[in-house]
Order: sequence, then structure tokens, then C-alpha cells
Amino acid sequence: MNVEVNTTITFQNILDSTHKVIHNIGGTRSSKSYSCMQYCIVKAIEEENLIITVVRKTVPSLKRTIMKDFKDIMVELGIWQGELFNITDRQYKFDNGSVIQFISTDDPEKLRGVKSDILFIDEANEIDEESYFQLSIRTSGKILLAYNPTVSPQHWLRTMEECDRWVTTYKDNPYLDKSIVEEIEKLKEKNEKYWKIYGKGEFTANDKAIFEFEIIDEIPPSSIVGFGLDFGFSSDPTAMACIHREGDNLYLRELFYEKGLVTKDIIDRLSNLNLDRAEEIWCDSAEPRLIEEIHRSGFNSKPVKKGPDSVRFGIGVLQNFKLFVDRKSQNLINELYSYEWITDKYGYTTDKPIDHMNHLLDAIRYVAMMKLSIKQQNKGKYILAFK
Repeated sequence: MNVEVNTTITFQNILDSTHKVIHNIGGTRSSKSYSCMQYCIVKAIEEENLIITVVRKTVPSLKRTIMKDFKDIMVELGIWQGELFNITDRQYKFDNGSVIQFISTDDPEKLRGVKSDILFIDEANEIDEESYFQLSIRTSGKILLAYNPTVSPQHWLRTMEECDRWVTTYKDNPYLDKSIVEEIEKLKEKNEKYWKIYGKGEFTANDKAIFEFEIIDEIPPSSIVGFGLDFGFSSDPTAMACIHREGDNLYLRELFYEKGLVTKDIIDRLSNLNLDRAEEIWCDSAEPRLIEEIHRSGFNSKPVKKGPDSVRFGIGVLQNFKLFVDRKSQNLINELYSYEWITDKYGYTTDKPIDHMNHLLDAIRYVAMMKLSIKQQNKGKYILAFK
């Protein structure tokens, strides 16, 4: 039985690639994800007993996008057999023993048990580097990454070496309806940034970013303002940062950024930093027990005081300074690039920040609120005015 597969240039790019890791970067409707899924299906049929893993960040996004593409392709090819798909395990087992499995990175521990012959990560920009590492070291064959060009220049995807990078646009997809092409091309006039990203497949600056900053090779002589600590565990990392100051310049440094840390682990990390025990560590006040346990271990941990609208207040304090970031602080650089104002349903930028990609920034904000606000800087001073 022969089956004809209608492909685009993305499919051929994957075949032509010489590296193990293949980046498929593109604008909207360029067929990058669809073509990667086609490749996975073709390999599963052509070779026996392959294990092919398809990944997205969450299960709902898996079901809504790439799992739907998988079934659509199989139905179009006339080879879909519903009884071969295990809905619970999200696995399709082909007659030749090959398996395509769909997983999310919601549970980092489960990733350590995933072995693959081929790995396909859709919307790879949503995946953190640790999750990618755990999946990649357990993959023997090709690794396909598909994503829009919306990530920071310092993001792990853009700094990766030893890989092939292919950029495609809607013009590389000959199967698009004319009406869809027209909608995409309207972006030329409606939104220049979106046209560059989603129309032309180009990387562009984040014009909704909350902070402007510069990256430096090392922090110059300056005084330490304080340390900030934001707590996480399974879903979010525990993040610690340090602020240095010289005049109106703030120098920001990432100290650690890890998931799964319990109190003892945090205390061990603090001990390894060789901090002066008198240095103030401003912590997320939502975790009073953790703060107390850290304090009893000998560190000067304190809860930050959060007033009404404290997030925007802290942002405002930081925006009074020029920000510089140590080049080695990769997670902090990614957060600064990605942290942006929310856009409403009409496309207008609001004055509310997103509530993700902000763990180190929250830690920095704690220090800013407690040490750098006008009120805190004038604490202990009284201005006597003479008539």
C-alpha cells in the first residue's frame, strides 16, 4: 500500500538536515509544527519499534494543538485506527510496533524516565532548558524543535550550537486558503512587529517589555543594596538575586534559580554563597515558616512588606534607575526580556504586568521596595524648613 503525503519545504528541510537537533523557526501558518508531525508519522510507519515522543508544556495545549494535528494527518492519509490510540497514556501504537507518545513537561520528574528514538518539541520556546536537557539526553535520534521567533537573544534556543536552523513563513505553505494569506498580509499595515514575527518569521525586540537593561561582562565596584529571595517548589523555581548600586545605576546578579528546593536545600545554597550573616535577605512574605527557618539557621531573612498594588510600586521603583545585568545571569536576562505588560482582548497594552517569567524579578522587586523607594531612602531623616 502506497500513501501520498502532501508536504511543504519544512518536511524536506528535516530530511536534508545533517545535525541531530533541528530548529524549525517560522511565522504563523508556515506548517512548521504540522510538517514535524508528518515527519514523525512517516518515520513511525517506515521503521519498526521506534519510540517517538511529542512534547508541549501542558496537557491542555497538547490536546488542543499537536494531538489534533496528529489525528487529522492520520485521517487524511486514511490510516487512523482509533483502537490503537490509548487515550489515558496518550500513545498511538502502530502495527509494526512503533509508538508515538504525547507528553507534557508539567511534571519534571516524569521526564527522567522518557526514552525516545525521535523527539519533537512543539512551541519549544515555552519549555525551560532543564526540561529540554532531560529529554534530549534520553533521545538517540533526531530532535525537532518548532517555535515562533519571539524569544530573547539570550534564550537557550538562540544560544544553542551544533544544530540546523530553518526559517519558514506562510509563503512556504502552498496549501493555505487565500483568505488566510490575506489576513496575515494585513499585519503589514495593522501591526509592524507582528508582521515581522508572524509574517516574515523574523526575531524582533519586545516592545511591551517593562524594563530596559544592558548586559555587562562583570559588575563594577559598587555597594550591595541587598538580597532578594522568591520561593517556589515544583512548578516554579526558588530564585535569589543580588542588587548592587552605584549612583543611579543598579547592577543585578542571579545567585540561584532551581525547582524542588526544600528548606534545607535553600539553607545549603545560602551557605555556599558565603554571605555576611548580617546582610538582609528580603523574602516572599507568603512563606513565614520558611523565612523563620532560614532565620534560625543564622541568616538575616526578613519578610517583604506588601502594600496595595505592590507589584507596580516595585516596578516603578526599579524604573527610576538604569539597570545592568551580569552576562552570566541567563535566567534573569530571559525574565527581563520576557516580562511585559498584559495586552487586553482588543490588542491594547494595559498597565498590569504578566504573572509569569518573574521569579528573579520578584526577588529584585522585594529589595527595591524595602531599600530603594524614596520613603525607605529617607527613613531616619527629617527635613527642617526655615522661613
